[in-house]
Amino acid sequence: MNFIDFKSQLNNGTEKSIYLFEGEDAFFIKRGVSLLKDKYISEPQLNLAELDGETASLSDILTSLNTFPFMGEKRLTVIREFYPDKKSFPKELDEYFSAPNSDSLFAICNVKPCDAFKKYQSVCYVDCNKQDAGILVKWIKAECNKNNCVIDGETATLIVNYCLADMTRIETETKKLCDYAFGTEITAETVNELVNKDSEYKIYEMTDCVGKRKYGEAISVVNDMLEKGETAQRIIISLYNYYRRMLHVAISDKTNAELSSLLGVQEYAVKKTREQAKLFKKKSLKKVVDVLSDLDYKTKCGLIDIDEGMWVVIFKIMMGE
Repeated sequence: MNFIDFKSQLNNGTEKSIYLFEGEDAFFIKRGVSLLKDKYISEPQLNLAELDGETASLSDILTSLNTFPFMGEKRLTVIREFYPDKKSFPKELDEYFSAPNSDSLFAICNVKPCDAFKKYQSVCYVDCNKQDAGILVKWIKAECNKNNCVIDGETATLIVNYCLADMTRIETETKKLCDYAFGTEITAETVNELVNKDSEYKIYEMTDCVGKRKYGEAISVVNDMLEKGETAQRIIISLYNYYRRMLHVAISDKTNAELSSLLGVQEYAVKKTREQAKLFKKKSLKKVVDVLSDLDYKTKCGLIDIDEGMWVVIFKIMMGE
């Protein structure tokens, strides 16, 4: 289930003994554990154990899970980055997952997938990957409303895009905007002035300008990146990675989810890349990737100055050479 469904289920009184929070968005994992603490743990110093999956022994884990709560309703054991192998899942752990202690809660917080847990009915799997933009926009609008601020959907979408749908950044930037607006309307101008755009979003923005033949705006984006501390080397690497991703997406018939796994990026990024790839011909994308690869070779061999080479390549991309 997604995080919204988990929160709703918790509010409705439906509970499980084991929760698997899995995904790359740290905000949802952290928030999920906090919701369990707030609902069930009245004495954290007595009824909360936090373990590291890489160092905790099986004995440590089982001892914590089988310890009864003291002066409280539940005991919560939290373990982070815990990846037992599916084929050699410990027998003792299998027995616990099959019949967990009803007075104990177990929260497993993993960035990477671990299918070993998902076969057990006692486990509630909560998808903590980046959420759909529509859900994030609703969250921003609700948060602004709590702070007596007004924001429309289009402006909230800007925040989502600038933060690349990363909820930790969205929360920080939304709080900053609410503090600044102080009970008034948050406008697109305010967002553009105050929200720090993710560097990958800036590459997306520059590429979008190129695809739409807005070359002056594309150059302005690059200059802004340089003024804010990005180096020519990092910009070239970012361009290469982004155009290569666009090429893969453009020539593939796989779904966004499949490409997300293959390319090692989030599904939201694949979705945005697919939208933008439609602005370019496949041959043009291949040509750009080759030009960027050639520049990388020449700069490493000292055949061209990195700063000069960056601008040469950018102008080549614009001219479609």
